Amino acid sequence: MKKNLRNITTLCSFIVLAGTLLSFGCSKQEEPYEHPFTVLDDVDSSPVSGEEDGRASIEEAGWSTPVKLPVDDDGAEDSTYITRDGRYVLFYHVPTWGGGNGIDPQIYFSERPFVSRQVHPITSEGFNAEAGPYISEDGDIYYARTFIVLDSGEAYQERPISIVVNDGTEILDMGTGFIEGNPHFCDAMDELYANIEYESGDTDIAVFKDGETTFLPEPINLPEKLELQPFLTDDCQTMYFTSSRGATTSNFPLQIYKSERLGEFEWSEPELFISHPQPEGISGGVGEFSMTRDGKQMVFLELTITPDGDDFVGTNKMYYAEKIEQ
Repeated sequence: MKKNLRNITTLCSFIVLAGTLLSFGCSKQEEPYEHPFTVLDDVDSSPVSGEEDGRASIEEAGWSTPVKLPVDDDGAEDSTYITRDGRYVLFYHVPTWGGGNGIDPQIYFSERPFVSRQVHPITSEGFNAEAGPYISEDGDIYYARTFIVLDSGEAYQERPISIVVNDGTEILDMGTGFIEGNPHFCDAMDELYANIEYESGDTDIAVFKDGETTFLPEPINLPEKLELQPFLTDDCQTMYFTSSRGATTSNFPLQIYKSERLGEFEWSEPELFISHPQPEGISGGVGEFSMTRDGKQMVFLELTITPDGDDFVGTNKMYYAEKIEQ
């Protein structure tokens, strides 16, 4: 890992994933971290069979219709990420929406053709939850973790959700004082991208480089809009991210946009890349975008929210699409 990102803190605390999925557990790992697989140089393009078509539309020509990955089940998925070589998809999974039946949320990985899954070793023992896995070209795995400490039976937050690497003992503190999540380290320019979540729930995209954090100016971050989940191509010249800038109701639909680099922290006007319709009675969107190194395969998440009496029910599903031979 690059030295200018290091702000090392050793931890053995009790942690919890913020949001609707809450649970406790110790994060101590007695054995050194070892990644369960290697990301190879070539890209695997063997067939992937989907179970059903998605609602989202890819605005760029030449892509297949997105299909739901077969490893997806009745639970809730999040933090989808396809490795550069197309051989694995990593994701955060809860067996039932809300973490029912006493089964805790965990990070899983699935090997192509994505029909089965295994727990990833970054998942802490006990009742922990980590999120937002991303593997750099150097092979380091970055992800987000929260820090809830139990003191005399009482739980309190030791620090906001932060980005950690590999075994989780190194905290990459961007210094914002807010939640720092959905990391993406771009090796070519030694830049750590992440979304910063404020107490209000609004989010912006920031870059940590040479020991300093820079919030991207307009047209990336817009006032009172959600900008999150940055994903960059290996040359760091194209960025995909999730945004509410096209919202028609509250923050929905969330959609995926594409922007080209103009300068160190300057980006072009984003273009809509994956759109999501808002049929009557349904809201939601798409997010958690990732792509293989050759730009010919993608995985993303589709969120559907429907009314259920006085409440709302949300479901997250993982979708796959690929370039069609012309």
